[in-house]
Amino acid sequence: MKKQVAAVVVLALALGGGGYMLRAEGKDAVTLSASEKASILTAEQINVSFQGVAGRIIDLPVKEEQSVKQGDVLMTLDPTDIDLQLKKAQADLEVTTLKIAQAEDGIRVAESKLGNAVKQAQIGLSQAQTQQAQVAEGARSEDIERQKLAVAASEESYTHALKLYNQLLNLEESYDDNPYNYKDHRDAVENARSQVATLENAKNQQQAVLDKMLNGATEKERQQAALQADRAAAVVEQQELAGGDIANQKIGIDALKKQLEQQNILLQSLQIQKDRMTLKAPADGKIVKVVPKAGENVGAGTPVILLETGKLYYDLYVDETQVGKFHPDSAVPTHFAALDDVVDGKVQFVTAAPQFAALRMSREKGTADLNSFQVRVYVDRTEKLLPGMTAEVHVDEVPAQ
Repeated sequence: MKKQVAAVVVLALALGGGGYMLRAEGKDAVTLSASEKASILTAEQINVSFQGVAGRIIDLPVKEEQSVKQGDVLMTLDPTDIDLQLKKAQADLEVTTLKIAQAEDGIRVAESKLGNAVKQAQIGLSQAQTQQAQVAEGARSEDIERQKLAVAASEESYTHALKLYNQLLNLEESYDDNPYNYKDHRDAVENARSQVATLENAKNQQQAVLDKMLNGATEKERQQAALQADRAAAVVEQQELAGGDIANQKIGIDALKKQLEQQNILLQSLQIQKDRMTLKAPADGKIVKVVPKAGENVGAGTPVILLETGKLYYDLYVDETQVGKFHPDSAVPTHFAALDDVVDGKVQFVTAAPQFAALRMSREKGTADLNSFQVRVYVDRTEKLLPGMTAEVHVDEVPAQ
């Protein structure tokens, strides 16, 4: 009888408890866990390493728990090898620059000489072609008339000189009393004879020119004129071919300039490598851990210092029915037990959470009934906020986006 009464009491209590839970308006543990999220405030940490360079540590000015500012030197590697490479690269660059300057000066001088030579060759060709045309066409009528006048003038001069010469020959004088007069007479006769011969030669030349103008050029003269024109054209062509040599020299300068460009890139690359051998703080913060010691060798990309920055964040895990409220850069009201006021956090990213964070695993399929998402929220650091504090978020307080 007592057992039956006890069973009735237990059943009544169960029914009463169930009714109370049904009247709790969603304030059961599952509902509360879905509407209120809690997480631990964490300080952001950065693994600092040398980027693309390795070597022996020669300077380690920081120690653990030391505060540093962005840009402070944390560690320095031995730059001896890179300094030697930099000197060689700089010397190679200067030599190439000098070669380019010398080649450009040589081209300027060659272009100036070539320009003058081409002009002279073209003038010679023009003269030869003009002479060839004159030989082919013959003398013009006005030139012939002018030459006839020249012949007449030369004949008149010759006739006058011959007349004077004959008069001197026919002059009769007695030179017995004055021998000097005889000498003067003979000198005058000789001068007259010489003048007559000169004028006769000039008359004959002028007549020959006139005859040639009237008869035209001979075949031999035509061939010679054509040959002179061909030679002049060949000289022009030869000078123009010399311009090709200058073009080849310019191609060589272009190659030197490309080489100079590559040497500049190498120099810049070496300078960047040298700069990277001095490790600097990427942000303000505190040194948490220093891995190597001075004198040790470190590899490229190997973490050497753990830096705790001044940024604070916490991670929330929400299901797919709640994730729509969270977007990058959106505000998240955050509660802390140490603060009376609500702190606005800022969403950094939203991503699919690891499988272990899924809710209510299905026994049949082995997959989550509701997938979870990781939301990272950053908050501004203050004197009262410290890493390790609990951050609480009421999902219903997060404004819809």
